[in-house]
Amino acid sequence: MTTSTTVKARVSAMIDREMQRCARAMGDGAWEQHHEWVQAYLVTSAKVWLLEQSRKGAL
Repeated sequence: MTTSTTVKARVSAMIDREMQRCARAMGDGAWEQHHEWVQAYLVTSAKVWLLEQSRKGAL
């Protein structure tokens, strides 16, 4: 597995876990209403984190 594939898999797993945590915390009704923007926020946050890690040479 290439480094980029490994990083992508790791970040995807992190996003999935956080989505599950948010769904549990928010409850079904709120999750149904807000899951799209929560996912967009998490993906954007992951991109920012990846950029910061890349700049530090940590990836």
